[in-house]
Amino acid sequence: MIPAPRFTPLLLAATLWFASLSGVHAQWLIYELVFTPEADSANFSSYRSAYLVAPANGGAATMVLTTDEGGRFFAVADSGAKFFLAANAAQRKVAFSALAVSGNSQALYTASGPLNRSLLLDTPEGQRVLRVAESLTGRLLAADDESDKGPAEDGSIGMIGSALITGTLREDLTGIATRHFTAQNLAVAYVIELLEKYGYVPDEGSAPMKIEIETIQEDGAIIDASLFPPEALPKAP
Repeated sequence: MIPAPRFTPLLLAATLWFASLSGVHAQWLIYELVFTPEADSANFSSYRSAYLVAPANGGAATMVLTTDEGGRFFAVADSGAKFFLAANAAQRKVAFSALAVSGNSQALYTASGPLNRSLLLDTPEGQRVLRVAESLTGRLLAADDESDKGPAEDGSIGMIGSALITGTLREDLTGIATRHFTAQNLAVAYVIELLEKYGYVPDEGSAPMKIEIETIQEDGAIIDASLFPPEALPKAP
């Protein structure tokens, strides 16, 4: 879940990695993130996965978090993360970070990966090559003393937890987003439309994005089942 405790909004002070080039069509990177809770956590739960929609040149990024616990739900942290370059003479990495704070609850997300791939993208201005990270790794750390709530019925109180973050660049979704959408919120809306196609609904306390995106193809073929993770598809009997 996005905030460690679900429903916590992300607070962001965004700083740009590079200013977007004027007159150049925006290029979006979409990473699929998986959160794997660590065994030593206590009273901790999180979303199972997320899609990170980030400007290729760095800046404010949006996470669309998903879970299938008790149903299929998603939550949107609009511009709730930073996507940036971390470099020195020895290495060049891309990274994202996000901070969630709500009451006594706090959560920090960080992940990074080396620039180890040249990606050819089609844009309205022609083909462009980007240096990208094929994968990201990192960690989610969360804590809440729950002093404002008191013990639960079973006597438990407080939350401390962590989860491993693994991310994979979705070249298919990245290509579609860069080719068709000039604004980040439209790329995010496209991801949401894919999720809704497979029965995901806004999580409790999450306000869904109300954006109408243009139909790229009259037959709606842009919403292609093959673009969605196999684990999200209905299981065969």
